[in-house]
Amino acid sequence: MSDECAVRTILVPLDLTPAGEVKIPVAEEYARALEADVLLLHVLRPGSLDPANVSPTEAMARTYLDTFEARLRNAGIQTESIIRTGAPAQTIVQEALIRDVKLIVLGTNTRPVLSTAVLGSVADQVTRAAPCPVLLVRPHGDTLERQPLRCFHQDADQAGVLVHRDLGIRTVEVARIVGSVDRCQELGADFRPPLRRRRRQDEERFVRVQRAMLAEVQMPVIELYKLGFGYYVLDGHHRVAVAIEHGQIEIEAHVVEYVSVTDAEAPERFAARRAFERATSLTEVGAYHADSYTMLLEAIERFRQEQKLDDLQLAARRWYADVFRPLWQTIRGRQLTAAFPSYRSADLIARVAAWRATQAPDLDWQTALDRFVESQATSGSDSSNSRNG
Repeated sequence: MSDECAVRTILVPLDLTPAGEVKIPVAEEYARALEADVLLLHVLRPGSLDPANVSPTEAMARTYLDTFEARLRNAGIQTESIIRTGAPAQTIVQEALIRDVKLIVLGTNTRPVLSTAVLGSVADQVTRAAPCPVLLVRPHGDTLERQPLRCFHQDADQAGVLVHRDLGIRTVEVARIVGSVDRCQELGADFRPPLRRRRRQDEERFVRVQRAMLAEVQMPVIELYKLGFGYYVLDGHHRVAVAIEHGQIEIEAHVVEYVSVTDAEAPERFAARRAFERATSLTEVGAYHADSYTMLLEAIERFRQEQKLDDLQLAARRWYADVFRPLWQTIRGRQLTAAFPSYRSADLIARVAAWRATQAPDLDWQTALDRFVESQATSGSDSSNSRNG
C-alpha cells in the first residue's frame, strides 16, 4: 500500500451510549485492513469543561474513552482518546482537519423521533463538511439504555488482560468516582438506589453515615479500584453518596489500580510515581510519562531552595498550591494538551518546569507556560499520539 492511499488515522466520535459502541468493531476492522491508527473523540457541551475541577460529566466521558482505548490497544491497534468542547459537528470536522484524518466513522440514531434530527444536526453536517470520507454505521436491533454508573467488571473485560498494583491511601476527587465493582446495576448516579427501590435499612445506613461524616467522626477510608481515568467503589458506597449530596470535592481512599498488560510504560510509570510520592507526599499528581515525575521532583527541589525551606514535603505542598494547581487550571482552561502529543497536564507542567530552569528561570510561571508553548509550536517538535489530561 502506497503512502498516498494509506489511511493514517480513523476518527471515531463517541456519544457514550451503548448504541454508539457498534462503531468500535467497525473501526477496528478498518484499522486492521488499512493499517490505520484510531482516534476516539467525545465532544462536551460548550462551557462544560471546568478549568478548576473535574466534573462528573467529564470524568464519565474520560473513563468511557479510556475503556475503549484499552480495548483497541489490547487488540494491537494504536489508539488515543481526546475530549473536546463545542458544537459536535463543527468540532468533529475541526479535529479531522487538524489531525489530517482520512476516514470518519459515525453512527446514526435508529429512534424514529430523533433519527432525522440527529442525522441533520450531526451526521449530515459532518458528511457535508468533512475533509475525508465518512462511514455511517447504523445499530441493529434494540438499543440499550446507558447505565448511570460504570460497571468495573464490564469495563475491565473490554480492557483485556489486566494487572493490578496497590497505590495505597490517597486523596481522590469525588467526581472521578464513576462506577461500582458490584452494585452498578442497583445504584443511580448519586450512588443511592432509586427512590422506588430504597429499602428502610439503606435509608437508615445512609443517615447514620451522614451524621458521622458531618460530625467529623473518624471513619475507615473507602476502597476503590482505578481503571483508566475513573474510580469504582468496592467498599464505601454510602460514604460516597453522602459526599456527593453535600458537594464534597475530595475523599480519602485506599486505591488499587488496574492497567492493561499492553501498557508498556506502566511498570516504569508506577515505580517513578511511587518514588515521587514517597519523597513529596503528593498523591494528586498524575503524569503519563515516567520521566515527568523526575522533572517535577527537580522543580520542587528548586522551589524549596528558592523559598529557603528545609522540609521537602512542606515545599512540595506549597509548590503544588502556588505553582502546579494554577498551571493545571490554565492548561485545562485553554485545552493546551491538545497540541502536545502523549501529554497529560502534569507532563506538560514538568516540561515547562525543565524549560524554565534552563531557559528563563526568572520568568513567572504563567509567562513561562506561554513561552514554552510558543517555542514548541515554532519548533514543531511534538506532533504525535496526543493523550488528553
